[in-house]
Amino acid sequence: MVREKLIQGIREEMKTGEIRKKLFPMMTDFGIRDYSETVHTMGLNYLTAIGRTIIDTTAISECPVYSYEKKSFVKHKAAEINWGYSVKGEPTVRPDSIWYSTKDNQPLLLCEFERYDNSRLKNKKLEEKIQNLLIAYHQLGGNVPLILFVYWTYSKVTPGDISNYIRIFDEGFTMGNGIRVYGINGRKTEYLVYHCVASGDKENLTFNQWIKVR
Repeated sequence: MVREKLIQGIREEMKTGEIRKKLFPMMTDFGIRDYSETVHTMGLNYLTAIGRTIIDTTAISECPVYSYEKKSFVKHKAAEINWGYSVKGEPTVRPDSIWYSTKDNQPLLLCEFERYDNSRLKNKKLEEKIQNLLIAYHQLGGNVPLILFVYWTYSKVTPGDISNYIRIFDEGFTMGNGIRVYGINGRKTEYLVYHCVASGDKENLTFNQWIKVR
């Protein structure tokens, strides 16, 4: 199946780092300065590059998502809302990477790459990224086989338990306006979570440790 092929490709690359070493030596050898959005840019482009190496798959970085399929996925009180049909207040979602099938142009994977530290502000950002992935998933019709979420830290940062954020994929969440966004359909979709540990200091970071969380 397509999903298994994608999972195999991701798992293998995270384990061997062959694409990283070949196309992103600044991540593996030369080092990156933690300045502005530099790390984020490198990370999302790397994840996009993985998708382009998998047969019958292409990948796009920072691609805005809009609803193109008439499918209800949220409920507000007793009324159903068809997302994407001029719903007032619809959020603009732009995942870090979206992979597509080159055979039928269907979305295959949604991905976010986000920094984690121990501050409440950064943790909130982590939560928002996961929520955005779920929104994008539903906006694309809920038929996306795979979701990939990667968070990165400095080696000296010990991540806390983020299971309450990861559960959003399964349980969904309620937006600030009261609209309920449901979790993924486990029969159709799976999600992977990785923790990337950066070595070095702010002036020179390398990214060679990608730990499977889920």
